[in-house]
Amino acid sequence: MTKITAEELMKRFSMEDHPENGQFVEKHYIQEGEERAASGSIYYYVAPGEKTAFHRIDCDEYWCYVAGGTLDLWQVSPEGELTVTKLGIEEGAEPFVYVKKGMIFGSRHSEETLKQQEACGKEPEGTFLTCITVPRFTYEGFEMFTEEEMVKNYPLTAEFYK
Repeated sequence: MTKITAEELMKRFSMEDHPENGQFVEKHYIQEGEERAASGSIYYYVAPGEKTAFHRIDCDEYWCYVAGGTLDLWQVSPEGELTVTKLGIEEGAEPFVYVKKGMIFGSRHSEETLKQQEACGKEPEGTFLTCITVPRFTYEGFEMFTEEEMVKNYPLTAEFYK
């Protein structure tokens, strides 16, 4: 059996650019009447070395690893507490990460991960994942933050941008 790469998955699903970086395609939601759907999901791809902008949404989100390199998910609580979780299947990583409504979060491939891939003679890999929101994501509940805003309000995030 041949392993499919994150890049091949990204091409298979004809993904589009996402406002926070990366590429995505919406996959599943059930709309009943005028009310916001109870949940929604996207396939999401982050290219090697790419950073996704810090943002906040008005729903819970579950990030589920599918293929590719390990991705660091940075979360900042409303109180300013920073948590970094590795998303993947290698040692020390989690295949599934929960982001609570109201958290500010962004992702990037760590230098450590990229260096490990190069040391093994591998080209750096992007990451393919599924994101599930409860309730369904809407752009009305989406806020994106600049590097300047993040570093000013949450100085620990300066490391993210290096």
